[in-house]
Amino acid sequence: MAQVVLENVYKTFQKGNTDQNAGVLRSINLLIEDGEFMVLVGPSGCGKSTLLRLIAGLEELTAGSIRVGDRIVNDLPPKERDIAMVFQNYALYPHMSVEDNLAFGLRRTKLEGERANWAENLAVGLTRKLPSGARFVSDREKAVQERVKLVARMLQIEPLLQRLPKQLSGGQKQRVALGRAMARNPQVFLMDEPLSNLDAKLRAETRAQIVKLQRQLGTTTIYVTHDQTEAMTMGDRIAVMNAGQIQQLATPLELYNRPANRFVAEFIGSPPMNFIPVQVRAPLTLFHALFQLTLPEAWGEILKPYDGRMIALGIRPEHLRVDVAARQNIPVKVDLVEALGNETYLAVRLTDNSDAMQVRVEPDRQVKLGEALFLAIAPEKIHLFDVETGAALRL
Repeated sequence: MAQVVLENVYKTFQKGNTDQNAGVLRSINLLIEDGEFMVLVGPSGCGKSTLLRLIAGLEELTAGSIRVGDRIVNDLPPKERDIAMVFQNYALYPHMSVEDNLAFGLRRTKLEGERANWAENLAVGLTRKLPSGARFVSDREKAVQERVKLVARMLQIEPLLQRLPKQLSGGQKQRVALGRAMARNPQVFLMDEPLSNLDAKLRAETRAQIVKLQRQLGTTTIYVTHDQTEAMTMGDRIAVMNAGQIQQLATPLELYNRPANRFVAEFIGSPPMNFIPVQVRAPLTLFHALFQLTLPEAWGEILKPYDGRMIALGIRPEHLRVDVAARQNIPVKVDLVEALGNETYLAVRLTDNSDAMQVRVEPDRQVKLGEALFLAIAPEKIHLFDVETGAALRL
């Protein structure tokens, strides 16, 4: 197990046949603690998979340093970094059984304290396909088999050991891919969107299994995804990325409750946060042509520099409720009703047609298309953002 430290990491790629370079990653500084489950999340093209490949040694750094444990690994080839990577497409060998797929890395890695014995290795390879009684089994091969059985037992895939990958379901293939990484007992696991090919039910089951295994093993894990549900439910901490930079690094609840900027606020949460432009009128009033909100006194000093200026008011769909007509409530008209059984979401628009919003309401509340509603805002749940920089205004 090991700490992973990225210091001032940059990555550029050449643009086609030109002399120009495109910056993919810029000024990445990240400390991942020993045994931590770190999630890198962001939209497609934000650089998260490139960052993972840099750590694995599959891409070359443009600048900066990467340290795994007590070693700078910038110039080390992938096989010498003691890192195991799980890919989106499983990357299983189709002609090998599950057992041989699990053992593949071990058979090519020198075990601790082991001396190379090419004759024994040759005998093991030549007799592996023979009936069990006719095989040559070295001490090394016994150790490999024991490790494979242990991993298969942990992943509950013992009945699958003699099958080929084509005989497995998507979830089973993913567990084999995880097992192959686990079998090597590396210092660090890297996982690049490993659940993206699974259906929703299987994705949820495998997600829980990965977290449980990581807790059991205590192996430092870096997990890449574009799915915020995976990020929020799996990570000890989450690095939200956009345009090649880390926008915020925090625990899941801190990202949800205290986003650093408008991008994070909009990316974290489903459905996303609503935003309405409002004018600050000192000392504590947020003014809109259709409503007016008075904030708690704690906001006074923060809003003082914005007197007379526009800011963005952010409120999550779950922090709005249907209420009576009042000056502080937002008048809207219902455009769409999405009844999901356990909850209902409304797509609404302000009555001046200026801004669209989403609202979560009780599942048993009857709402009609075109219905006029008034939405009350919980003042303690609001978020405010600078319209020019996107930075959050925080208490």
